Amino acid sequence: MASLQFSVTFSALLFLLLSLWVVEAHTSRKLISNNEQEGQNISHLFKDGEFEDPTMYMFFKINDLKLGTKLPIYFNKNDLRKVPPLLTRQEADLIPFSESKLDFLLNHFSISKDSPQGKAMKETLQRCDFKGIEGEYKFCGTSLESMLDLAKKTIASNADLKVMTTKVMVQDQNTISYALHNYTFAEAPKELEGIKVLGCHRMPYPYVVYYCHGHESGTKVFEVNLVSEDGKQLVVGPAVCHMDTSMWNADHVAFKVLKIEPRSAPVCHFFPLDNIVWVAK
Repeated sequence: MASLQFSVTFSALLFLLLSLWVVEAHTSRKLISNNEQEGQNISHLFKDGEFEDPTMYMFFKINDLKLGTKLPIYFNKNDLRKVPPLLTRQEADLIPFSESKLDFLLNHFSISKDSPQGKAMKETLQRCDFKGIEGEYKFCGTSLESMLDLAKKTIASNADLKVMTTKVMVQDQNTISYALHNYTFAEAPKELEGIKVLGCHRMPYPYVVYYCHGHESGTKVFEVNLVSEDGKQLVVGPAVCHMDTSMWNADHVAFKVLKIEPRSAPVCHFFPLDNIVWVAK
């Protein structure tokens, strides 16, 4: 299995993000932190007791992590018309970033409070302002420079910070299929032991914002190699297993997707292609 890690510089990170947005596909952005779904009604995601929204097929059980396991996973094409602008740190620092400034921000970006975009902005700001659970570290990066600096400060200290992403590989990019497919572990997943991990998910906002979070302990990271049922698509990338879910919201969607008792077992998931996973020894 080829290594998915490399030392990070700002220019390398910029090139990586541009390649993710322009060339690659991505899975759903609906990865949700442990206790941030409080009061959210998710019944619309189910039909006749089964999970209906295909974009939520990213969760799996830790016992699935073995050679030959077959899982349904959904990949969706990135619409370049919807990719927001990427601000420099100097530009981003001039704009307030807090739910307390929501009215100002809505006016600044000419967005209606009751519009889908306005509601998404509010949810993003709430998530970024929300205090993490015990043992969780989190931040929101409003520029590449700030995300890189905060990632180093959070998990790297003097260690070498590296990055992992998910990639879909085909002989011809025009042949990538974005429907729900069955993928099989083509190799035994490789656990990366003794590392700290920080997952960063791109959030809906008028410019690029990454929500990053991780845990001091209880998280296992794996390199995975998946092949589609027809053998035409290979997926390589990180997968994370949260071993302790006892403090998660009992209504977390992962418990319903996996049909397990809330807070009773580990929850694992893949990462969308426009997400970034930072790792450090």
